[in-house]
Amino acid sequence: MSNIDYSQYGIAELNTDSFAQVELLAGDTPPIVTDYGLLGTTLNGSGGAVAWTPVFVDPATRAITVALYGTQAPNAIVVATVPAGSGATSTVQVYKAGMFNLRALNWPASYDTDAKKLAAFVTGGGNQIYLKAPAVV
Repeated sequence: MSNIDYSQYGIAELNTDSFAQVELLAGDTPPIVTDYGLLGTTLNGSGGAVAWTPVFVDPATRAITVALYGTQAPNAIVVATVPAGSGATSTVQVYKAGMFNLRALNWPASYDTDAKKLAAFVTGGGNQIYLKAPAVV
């Protein structure tokens, strides 16, 4: 049986923790609202859907396509990663409203500047997604 060392009992010690994860949410207004879309054949075959990626969910068919600057503005954000091969009719949960951190999202390559990213959801329609770019400390 081992003994507990009480020789240093009562001496204060300093411990520090660090948190490197970028926060997804950048505020609480508007409140988070989720909806769903369908993975579709394109995303199912080309790598699935990565969490926190801005996408367009077709209101008529629910099919999800990756947003493309100048062509298809996003109107949702994928909640969790959906791997390729999940099936074209796989239901994918998406955010349709909330205040999100611009730097936490997994942007498609066509959104290569902060200006493009900040304006992305303005023209997407059918959503209440707002973005903030918190100061980097």
